[in-house]
Amino acid sequence: APVAMASVEQKSTERSKALNELKAKLNEEDKDSWGTDSVLMRFLVARDCDVEEAYKMYTNCLSWRRSNNIDKVLEKPPAKWEYYKKLVSCKNHGFDKEGRPVYIERVGEIHYPTLFEYMTLDELMDIHVYQMELNARLCRESSEKLNKDVHQSVSIVDLQGMNMSHRHGLAFIKRCAKIDEAFYPETMGKLYIVNAPRLFGFFWNICKAWVHPNTQKKIQVLGNNYESDLRQAIQAPFLAREYGGTCNCGMFNKKGKKKKASEKKEAMYCVPLCDLSEMKENLKYHNNEYDSLGHKDLNVKAGTDTTIVVQGIDKEKGSLFTWNFKTLAKNIEFEIICVPHGSGEWREMKTTSKEKGEILASDFAKELQAEKKAPFTLLSSTKVDRHMGAFRSPIHCDLHFKFDNKYSWMTSKSIRHKLVATCLDC
Repeated sequence: APVAMASVEQKSTERSKALNELKAKLNEEDKDSWGTDSVLMRFLVARDCDVEEAYKMYTNCLSWRRSNNIDKVLEKPPAKWEYYKKLVSCKNHGFDKEGRPVYIERVGEIHYPTLFEYMTLDELMDIHVYQMELNARLCRESSEKLNKDVHQSVSIVDLQGMNMSHRHGLAFIKRCAKIDEAFYPETMGKLYIVNAPRLFGFFWNICKAWVHPNTQKKIQVLGNNYESDLRQAIQAPFLAREYGGTCNCGMFNKKGKKKKASEKKEAMYCVPLCDLSEMKENLKYHNNEYDSLGHKDLNVKAGTDTTIVVQGIDKEKGSLFTWNFKTLAKNIEFEIICVPHGSGEWREMKTTSKEKGEILASDFAKELQAEKKAPFTLLSSTKVDRHMGAFRSPIHCDLHFKFDNKYSWMTSKSIRHKLVATCLDC
C-alpha cells in the first residue's frame, strides 16, 4: 500500500508540473475562459503529459471551438432537435456515486434509415456536439455542488433491438469518435453496454478501430445481472427504474401529474420509448425519392457552377455513395468526378442487390487501382432535371458533384439534393 501511495503521489506531482509548463506555454491568444486547469489537465492526460503534444491538441481544439462558436451551442437547441427526440430514446438521468452525470440512450431502438430521412449526418453531428456540451455543463454544476473536480460523464447504452439496419449508423459513430477524441478528450468516465446481442461483436470489430485504446478500457459490456452492476456504480434513486433503480420520474407526465396505473409498463419508463410508427407514417406524405426531409436546397446562379464534395467514409474498406436530386425548374448540367486516394485494397464486392442507377466500380477498376492516383470522370456531364444513382468503391475516394449552369445567362436553378457517403456494406 505505501508503494502504491507513493506512485499516486509521484504521478500527481508529475501532472502538476506538466500543467504549470503548459500554462506557461500559452500566449495571450491561447488563453480562454473555457481553458480552465481542469480542461488543460484533460489534454495533458490524453497525451501522457507530453506538454508539446498537449499544447497542439488544446490549441487545435480552441481554434475549432472559436470557429464553430461552440461556447454558444447551448443557447438554443439544434435545428432538428424536436425530430431527434421523437426518433431517439435518450435522456440525461441523474449522477453516479462519484458525482458524474449519467446519460442513457437506447441505441438498439434507433432505426437509422428513418433517422436519416429526417436529418443529415451534419445535423446529427450538431446534436452530438450539443449533447457533449450539455454533459460538460452538468459536470461543472456537479463540481460546484461537490466542491471537487468533475469532468467526466457516464453513459448507459442499451442495445436491445439491434439489427443489421444499424450499419447505416456506422458513419455517424465514426464521426462522433473522431470529434470526441480530438475535442473532448478524457470526458468519458465509463460506458456501460447492456442487452448486447450476438450481433454486437460484428459491429464492435468495426468500431473499435476508431476508439482510442485508453477509451476502450472504459467500455464495459454487462451481462444478464446488469441491474446489480449498475446499482454498484449509481445510487438507486438516481438510476432509472427500468435499469434496476428506484427513480419514479417516468410515473409522472410533463405536467407533473401521476400517470394512470392502467398504462403499460413501458409507459412508466424513466427514459421513454419512441413510437416510430407516426414518424414513418409522416414520411409517406411529405417524402418521395427526390424530396425528403433529408434533402438540402441549392441555388446555382445563372452563368455559374457549383461543386459539392462528398468525402469517403472508410480509408481501409471504402464507401457507398448515394445521390439524388431534382431541379425545381428546367434542367442543369450534372457531372461526377471521382478523386481516389492512396489507401484501401481492391476487392470484389458481394452485393445482394443493386442500388437505383448504380455505377459499378468494376467498370473503373483500372482508374481506382492505378499506382498514380488521378481524378477521373465517373459520370460525364449531361443536361438533366433529376438524377439518382449510387457508387460502391472499395478504394478510398471522394466524389465531386458538379452542377453547371454556365450555359444559362438568364435563369438561376433551384435544386433539392441528397448526397450521402456511408460505410460500405460488402
